[in-house]
Amino acid sequence: MKPKTLFKTAIIFSVVGMMTLTLCAATAMAHCDAKNGPVAVDAREALAEDDFEAVAIWVGEKQHQDLRAAFDQAIAVYQKGGKAKALAEQYFMETAVRLHREAEGMSYSGLKPARELPDDIAAAEKALETGDIDPVTNMLSAEMKKKLTHVFENARKARQKKDQNLEAGRKWADAYVKYVIYVHGLYQKIQAGPAHGVGE
Repeated sequence: MKPKTLFKTAIIFSVVGMMTLTLCAATAMAHCDAKNGPVAVDAREALAEDDFEAVAIWVGEKQHQDLRAAFDQAIAVYQKGGKAKALAEQYFMETAVRLHREAEGMSYSGLKPARELPDDIAAAEKALETGDIDPVTNMLSAEMKKKLTHVFENARKARQKKDQNLEAGRKWADAYVKYVIYVHGLYQKIQAGPAHGVGE
């Protein structure tokens, strides 16, 4: 495969790769849509303490009034107790999470059951509690090195055999693209920073 053709192929895969990284980031952040996520937890606390601001922090100005209206409706029912309390809590958790996702610029597909946090998010949250970021950077470095070494070795080995025949050349092209795009995608993602926030 000619260098120019290979480079054009790499550019195409670069765009696809960056789209995939963005989608993965969005998926990773979606722990906030679970019943044990920070938004739902604070929504329950807001009702229990009759403290709207406990949950208002999770939305932007555009969602503030809608969340306030939902809170006023929910608290009136919540304070009746019994089944009404449970229904009000569920309604308000769903509304708070939906509006939070809207503030992030993300889609909402319903309140998810409580689930265990992925290792990366759990480590990130623990770092905020301890003030020690080293476990997070160590974990990310180890995972990056593991994957990068794998795609690098595949590309290096394929490069040595690329001139043997057409099939070997194609294997080299595939390995090259995966290696270069992985490096490029990581670098671009690091430079870009967080994909979204609240109300930005």
